[in-house]
Amino acid sequence: MLNSAISAAYDFSLRNGEQNFSTVPCCLSYVTELDRLVLCYPIVANVGPPKPRLGIKVTLDCNRRDLRNSCQKEKLQVVFPRNFLFEPVFSQVELGHPERDLKRFGSAFVLLRGLFERFRGYFLLLWALLCSVPAVASDFQQPTPEELKMTSDPAAPDAPAVFLFRQEVSDDKLHMHSLYARIKILTEKGKDNADVEIPYEGRSFSIRGIQGRTIHSDGTVIPFTGKPIEKLLLKQGNVREMAKVFSLPDVQVGSIIEYEYVLAYEDGYAVPPRWYIQQLLYVHKAHYHFNPTQRELTSNSEHGNTVVGLMYTPMLPPGAQVRSGLDGYDLTIEKVPAMVDEEYMPPMESFSYRVLFYYSSYRSGDEFWKQQGKYWSKNMDRFAQPSAKVQAVVQQIVAPSDTQEQKLRKIYAAVMQLENTSFTREHSAAENKAEGLKIKTADDIWEQKRGNSDELTLLFIALTRAAGMKAYAMAVTNRNSGLFVQSYLDWDQLDDDIAIVPLNGKEIFFDPGQRYCEFGKLHWKHTFVQGVRQVEGGIAIAESNGMTYADTSIVRFADLTLNEDGKLQGLIRITFTGGEALRWRQHILKTDDEEAKKDIQDELQKEMPADVILKTNHFLGATDYDHPLMVIFDVSGSMGTATGKRVFLPGSFFEANAKPLFVHEKRENPVDLRFPYLLRDTVTLALPTGFAVESVPKDVEIPLPQFADFVSKYKGTDTVYAYGRLLVVALCGEGISAGQGFLR
Repeated sequence: MLNSAISAAYDFSLRNGEQNFSTVPCCLSYVTELDRLVLCYPIVANVGPPKPRLGIKVTLDCNRRDLRNSCQKEKLQVVFPRNFLFEPVFSQVELGHPERDLKRFGSAFVLLRGLFERFRGYFLLLWALLCSVPAVASDFQQPTPEELKMTSDPAAPDAPAVFLFRQEVSDDKLHMHSLYARIKILTEKGKDNADVEIPYEGRSFSIRGIQGRTIHSDGTVIPFTGKPIEKLLLKQGNVREMAKVFSLPDVQVGSIIEYEYVLAYEDGYAVPPRWYIQQLLYVHKAHYHFNPTQRELTSNSEHGNTVVGLMYTPMLPPGAQVRSGLDGYDLTIEKVPAMVDEEYMPPMESFSYRVLFYYSSYRSGDEFWKQQGKYWSKNMDRFAQPSAKVQAVVQQIVAPSDTQEQKLRKIYAAVMQLENTSFTREHSAAENKAEGLKIKTADDIWEQKRGNSDELTLLFIALTRAAGMKAYAMAVTNRNSGLFVQSYLDWDQLDDDIAIVPLNGKEIFFDPGQRYCEFGKLHWKHTFVQGVRQVEGGIAIAESNGMTYADTSIVRFADLTLNEDGKLQGLIRITFTGGEALRWRQHILKTDDEEAKKDIQDELQKEMPADVILKTNHFLGATDYDHPLMVIFDVSGSMGTATGKRVFLPGSFFEANAKPLFVHEKRENPVDLRFPYLLRDTVTLALPTGFAVESVPKDVEIPLPQFADFVSKYKGTDTVYAYGRLLVVALCGEGISAGQGFLR
């Protein structure tokens, strides 16, 4: 039954001062999470902070099933404008200022038609004062004459484009985030900003209200009238990553482009924003606003605990400050420098200006990491429990007479032989169900002979424990995409699991989830990073092992012959260990042998002397992580420049066309060379009969204590020119997780 405390009426008027407002159509919104029928006004959520409330809002207690059935039976029809969002109401009655708000928003467009006849004596006709959606042009800011005439920007010299204004508004009461951008195009490259791609998670989120326009320097306005294209970026298991893509029309150098959109999400979600203040373009002015929900929340990421408050982690320039008040959280900031894209820089989202919001059930960082760590550790132990089945498997893998290291090597090899779906293809829950497979413990992973990176790591821990050794799990960040910030209370910072095993009085770090990673080593993205690890009796914040230059080597050898006609022939042999071997082995795994041959050939070819031609012959040891990876190239073409009786040859073969890494006088970002390494080159060139070496380059030694060392030596005889080159890059990785330790 529908129960109402409101008398039925067909029309009414609301007088405010001398102004009379006659009957206005209204809208009906059913809010599932409140079990209420809600009368409310529509709000355009993508043009700024929440607008003033309008007219009267009323909520009616109502059973959701009865409401749905009654609306269907009584043919109650509600027509809403496209892209409208409706605000759930938490108080019973709220009065606004109708004269002011109607003047601001104009007339209404929502119609409510229908009739309740079944419930005699309980007629319900809901009316409210509404606002209409302003035209798109009125939402956008009008450009100033100075903005239209702008051809360059002294605040950002040589910039392809700049943000004139950027605004993000998030409202967890309305279940939406919105973005509005104004961009001035200054160069041909800046026109790339006209192509907009909006990524989102496709199961619970949607993109609505896309609007845009182009304004030429003469003031001509060209609205975007196309239909955005929807792209599927990734579908893996239960993950469905989507993107809306559109291009703004007729963009020219000197144009101003504007666009806006709304990211809407399901009523049952609260999604606090992450404000990344720095962009790839200079920002003249930006505004950020967040209106958090007042509902009682439980945190899925914190094991269903009741949320006790909203927190945020600010990383802002001096003078910038988030303002909080009854209307939510607000930040206005100006003159934000662009994030400069430079070679060998760390993940800049971990260094850039940003404000990260989150709802939490904890009141301090220590409490959060301690309690969440306990949950995580318990789950790790449950999954990696050394069950009777796991113990039986271990007995088949190892021998009683094996040493602990021998046992570990055999267990590690057994795990490496399983299919790693992080490098092949994740199987969905439906596929596993159809095959009768379940994934609850390490038993299941061994039984089905496949698992993702984290599952295989936990299987390794389970097998190691079953062999009578201690083994601990550690959750770490992926240094290729982000760095750990302990003050940011979000467990999702921690991307991957690694394993730690005490061996011969020393803790050894393992990365069995990284296919073909060497025994007792980590993928570079898991080195020098902080995370949470298991210890005896609890958990602790800790840092993973690093790497030394001895862990990764690149040894290149060229055996070449130069004929009298200048033609070159010979071979190149390159041997990789450590990080470089792992990079190419995983690349072969993700592509195929032929594509990998072409890729490594193209990478080396760019550094060869002009007219030298390479062709990859074959790989050796592509699946044998216990031994170096070797690649053989065939060499042909020609080399040298003849002038009279002399032939000038490049002094360096492998680096003949290599580009210097750091050529700019000023660098904006820290330098991250990923991992230390040793590079050794040896080249022998047999000369044609009758030729002799007249001169060779001078030997060079450049020591850089604690950082690097470089040595090159050259030698020439009547028949052979030879040189050797050694480069050692010995970077210390300590403190990388805290933003320290990078070279500047």
